[in-house]
Amino acid sequence: MLAICVDPPESNAQVALDEELRFPLLSDVDRRVVTEYGLLHAGGAPGGADAAVPALLLLRPDGSVAWRHVARRFQDRADPEDVLGAVRGL
Repeated sequence: MLAICVDPPESNAQVALDEELRFPLLSDVDRRVVTEYGLLHAGGAPGGADAAVPALLLLRPDGSVAWRHVARRFQDRADPEDVLGAVRGL
């Protein structure tokens, strides 16, 4: 498991420390990964910068998407039971 954020590595490192994350938090500052998976919210960040849409993806070894949950709002998160069901189905 890992997380990818559009924030710079220094910000992500602080978040990982503050939240005691037990998984890697990678930076996609050029937004290539979020764009590739259709998760770029152009102009969605403060000041009109591009942001990533909050999402949870389960990927196959070849990088294709096996399951996804894309937030409609920033606060929208996947139901843990749905995620576990998707993992069990892989």
